[in-house]
Amino acid sequence: MFDIGFFELCLIGIIALLVIGPEKLPRVARTVGLWVGKAQGLVKTVKYEIDEQLRTEELKQSMQQATNSVKSQVSETIEDVEAKFNDLRDELKTAPQDEANEPPAAPDTKKNQNAD
Repeated sequence: MFDIGFFELCLIGIIALLVIGPEKLPRVARTVGLWVGKAQGLVKTVKYEIDEQLRTEELKQSMQQATNSVKSQVSETIEDVEAKFNDLRDELKTAPQDEANEPPAAPDTKKNQNAD
């Protein structure tokens, strides 16, 4: 994030030593280190939560796409079945009319009697 090199750190240390003094410098350095650590932990937590939210949104989108895909496949299958059912129903409606026009076949009783 900040581009601080070794020279800049040495300069900050020398200024802190002159301003704060050698007696209080270790305590101040420890306090600053704790605050920096807490800030880094906070940044990590916020970054993790943002990544988690992004993953959740991606999962929701993929689930929605899968749901839409399944719904479209099911509706296509239902339409195909309905079309075939309607075709079969139409065939059954026309089939009895064709058979009704033909005379019923008489049973062949003469063959049975001659066989005895």
